[in-house]
Amino acid sequence: MKDLVKKATAFVLFESPIDFQLISLHFIRTQSRCKAQFSHWSFAATRKKLMVEFWFRGIFLHFLILIILAVAALLLLQRVSINWIAPLFVSAISTFFMLSIIHYGPIFYGDYLPKLATIIAEQEKLTTQEDEIKKCKRTQYSIPALTIIFYVWSKLAQIPMVSVNDHSALLLNQLYGSDKDKLKQNLSRLYKFSSLSPKEKAEMQKGINTARSFFQELQHPPAELLLDELEIKLQKS
Repeated sequence: MKDLVKKATAFVLFESPIDFQLISLHFIRTQSRCKAQFSHWSFAATRKKLMVEFWFRGIFLHFLILIILAVAALLLLQRVSINWIAPLFVSAISTFFMLSIIHYGPIFYGDYLPKLATIIAEQEKLTTQEDEIKKCKRTQYSIPALTIIFYVWSKLAQIPMVSVNDHSALLLNQLYGSDKDKLKQNLSRLYKFSSLSPKEKAEMQKGINTARSFFQELQHPPAELLLDELEIKLQKS
């Protein structure tokens, strides 16, 4: 009974449409759906769409249900003649304008719009971060090249090469931000050139070439010697 009263109160006070999580979910779904139809669909367009829906699917529908419930209650309490229709209609319109000023308007401008602005700011930040990550990945070396560069650094620093396991892959993932499974796979290739397929050998050769260009830019001949050894080992396998 308490839950029923609570839900009824929340409905009358129009609380559900201004729940932050519901607004956020509705915004994300609307943005995704419209973005799939129009590639250049913006957050501002979704904002306008949600504002219109808030009034026509939220406020207007809420008020319409309240009016229907009020008329139903009136019909149960006493007989209503056809002459009451016009006064009821006028009263409903007047009530809607009054509620828009003292109830719906403050909710829309003072609660809904600030929450919507916060959600848009969050989504813009996430989009910016995703764009930066994509940009970084476009300029980042391939995983074979990154693995070989790490191998050369280890040899130059006289640090034992890491083992081929999930822990090592996770360390490289934290260093490079690349897929840890692919990093683990390329670590494994360094230990078994003889079992690589022609395609895998070609990828490793490209990685060696990229690593060579990298260390040439650093002007570090010892690294190139290590790469020569690695290339000879790959070619003999």
